Amino acid sequence: MQVELAQLQYMLPRLTRMWAHLEKFRGGIGVRGPGETQLETDRRLINQRIKLLKNRLDDVQKSREVQRSGRRDAFRASLVGYTNAGKSSILRGIGHAPEVFVEDRLFATLDPLTREIDLGENSHVLLTDTVGFIRKLPHNLVASFRATLEEVNEADLLLHVIDASHPNWEEQRQVVDQVLAELGAKDKPVLYVFSKIDALGEADLRALRERIGNLLPNAAVFVSSVAEDGLEPLRRALLARARVGTEIAEVRLPAEDGKLLAEIYRGGNVLNQRNDNGEIILRARLDEQLARRIRSAGATVAYEGRDS
Repeated sequence: MQVELAQLQYMLPRLTRMWAHLEKFRGGIGVRGPGETQLETDRRLINQRIKLLKNRLDDVQKSREVQRSGRRDAFRASLVGYTNAGKSSILRGIGHAPEVFVEDRLFATLDPLTREIDLGENSHVLLTDTVGFIRKLPHNLVASFRATLEEVNEADLLLHVIDASHPNWEEQRQVVDQVLAELGAKDKPVLYVFSKIDALGEADLRALRERIGNLLPNAAVFVSSVAEDGLEPLRRALLARARVGTEIAEVRLPAEDGKLLAEIYRGGNVLNQRNDNGEIILRARLDEQLARRIRSAGATVAYEGRDS
């Protein structure tokens, strides 16, 4: 399914245009051209192919929506950026996932690829790689890569990856910001990730850090996918963002309520667990929405340092 959805979305508009083109060759009333029989056959076959692709596309998109619905409670981030900015290399490095495809070519990533990243301290993020943007991204390509772009609007945080070593990185940043605005994602929280800093000299990197510190205060990190611990600044930043809106609480629930326990583990960050007189007692980091749900289901929640 990784590439199938993008391929289907890429093929469908082309077959539709081909079908419309063949429609122009219909003979007039009472006129039968020598090639009309073949044209009718071609139109019928293409129309059948279009219907088949639409049905498969619907099935794949429904499957992806089911996958996303199962991740509603997880903190989600999407890697976005100009093509070849280093997004896939970051996902491969921070997720310790050598199977992630990395190649220096246009649209090397066709379909969204998601990995669960361990941030440490019992925290995780679902990190998704997306297709690289280009200047004046054609509308038919936006439609073709709709699957990868849907992930942008589903994310809690956008990681705008910028190739710090590219001479035109500022222009590329503007292109990506424009595409995000066209996708309706301009108001999403953004963390700017300046990649490939290993390709910069010491003086250039120092100057870049100073300039970005003034331009984007507290909204940027500098990383390298090849240097040892070069992605740690991003990991720490993700950990801080994942914790926004959460607090540590003591949660008590009946020991036999496995369903509620599973929901807490799925939606929160459980720091420790113990049993006491038929109760499970958890120390967990929760957001307010999850706390309300588990209270309604019968758990008691007491926040550390304040009245619950």
